[in-house]
Formats: sequence, C-alpha cells, structure tokens
Amino acid sequence: MGNIIAIVASILVGGGVAAATIVGVVTSSTDNTVENPPSVSESTVQYGTND
Repeated sequence: MGNIIAIVASILVGGGVAAATIVGVVTSSTDNTVENPPSVSESTVQYGTND
C-alpha cells in the first residue's frame, strides 16, 4: 500500500514540475516586456551614398 501511495505522489509531483516548467518556458518566450530585436529587413547602412 505504501508503494502505491509513493508512486501516485511521485506522479503528481512530477506532473506539477512539468506543468510549472512548461508555463515558465511559454511565459518567458511570449514576454512582451522585453524589447523586440531589430528587424533584419531594415538596413541601417545606406549603401551607395556619400552622405
């Protein structure tokens, strides 16, 4: 009986850790407070000009 309780408890703890990890990764990857990197399509160097 004790083994079954230990197995169920470890499954619940493991599931909780996995859920917290997934939530943390998704939250950090979709965090809007971090500035977006500059667009690679916008050129900051004006080629062919002598300005």
